[in-house]
Amino acid sequence: MGYHKLSSYVATFSVALCVALAPLSLETPPLSAQPLYVSIKFPSTPVGSPRTAIGGGTRGGRLMSGVSLSSHLTVLSPQNNIVTTVSDQPTLYWYIPKTEAKSADFVVYDPEGQLVYQTKVALEGIPGVVKLSLPRTVELKMGQEYDWTLALDQSPENEEQNRSVGGKIKRTALTATQKAQLAAARQPLQQAEIYAEAGIWQETISILAQLRHDRPSDRNINAAWKELLESVELKEIANAPLIECCRVDK
Repeated sequence: MGYHKLSSYVATFSVALCVALAPLSLETPPLSAQPLYVSIKFPSTPVGSPRTAIGGGTRGGRLMSGVSLSSHLTVLSPQNNIVTTVSDQPTLYWYIPKTEAKSADFVVYDPEGQLVYQTKVALEGIPGVVKLSLPRTVELKMGQEYDWTLALDQSPENEEQNRSVGGKIKRTALTATQKAQLAAARQPLQQAEIYAEAGIWQETISILAQLRHDRPSDRNINAAWKELLESVELKEIANAPLIECCRVDK
């Protein structure tokens, strides 16, 4: 009888140990495993190139009084409009308002002005946040800033459709300390917090976007998403839905 009890204890301990030593996965953990609250605020940056396009041109800084951010094509980025990332094929996010445009042109240029990537993406016509990941054929070089532009297709009948916006992508590296912190983080929300504190935007927002997609009713995740966007002065579009579109698999 004692032998069976000991065997049962050993089996239970072995399972627990395997779970504890399992490698960190990008899969979303159970709700009960999520931390009660994680503060995710991105460090403040100087205002850079415009993140919002209005009509046929762009305007920098803040929108005019009375103009709603939710009615304009807007980059989800820090205030300096530089998307920092540790990936050589990062993902960019935009808020696309209600529009008659059926597609948009996306281009990326290297620091010398040479075309790196160009594609046309179909739009769903539904206001919300969309993403576009660079394909495996593109590999950003470490420490260099790449320019990109997203332009809604032009409609001669409607001048409002002539909208475009641009920004920069910069690949950076994690420090040894940051790598250790990420390896020790037990939850995706904690990972997002570490990336935010390190000033790495793409990984921060991508983790939260994936969590929000997987768990749209999770209060902790929604609070973290809103806090992140509020920290970069994008509060007005914090409640915008995530729209599935713009995937590139080449």
